[in-house]
Amino acid sequence: MPTMFNSRDADNYEKLMGRWSRRLAPLFIEHAGIARGEEVLEVGCGTRSLTFALAAAAALGGLTAIDYSPIYLAAAQTKAGERSIRFEQGDGCALRFPDASFDRALSMLVLPSVLPHPELMIAEMRRVTRPGGVVAAAFWDSPGGTPHQRMLWDIAAVLDDAARAARDRTCRGRSTRRARWRGCGRKPGSPTSISGHC
Repeated sequence: MPTMFNSRDADNYEKLMGRWSRRLAPLFIEHAGIARGEEVLEVGCGTRSLTFALAAAAALGGLTAIDYSPIYLAAAQTKAGERSIRFEQGDGCALRFPDASFDRALSMLVLPSVLPHPELMIAEMRRVTRPGGVVAAAFWDSPGGTPHQRMLWDIAAVLDDAARAARDRTCRGRSTRRARWRGCGRKPGSPTSISGHC
């Protein structure tokens, strides 16, 4: 996955982002939903904030957390303890999982600041989520708004057919499913969240 983010030091990342991620994770889970027995995929788990919150939120059937950075994965695995989480190095833009493998695919603070082409990751998250499942992502909206980010997601929400066509081109003929995207109310400087049902 081409990335615009350099992951060099997990401890420094935790000092900078971990404190915010831990506060955001429960709010994001509340928005995206979670249910006992579900198979959940987290794309871009970083050093663990959302991953551990998911594990604590419900007795999941399975939780798979992937990240492109082996440095962040190693830090997350070290702190996992007895939690039953499958950690894997993986490319969010080319997931190794078959179609419809998960009930939910979630990503927090990855899109769009880390990836130059976030639509590729969204297409993959949709592909691996079962029909009727949920795909959700949350990311920061800078104070006063970030027009380029808001335009991307607002247009995607209105023009789902265009998003589906882009996903179809990306997936090269794999199974197609429409998603209905909904935004959550937010104030400038608060997390932006999108989610959809496949």
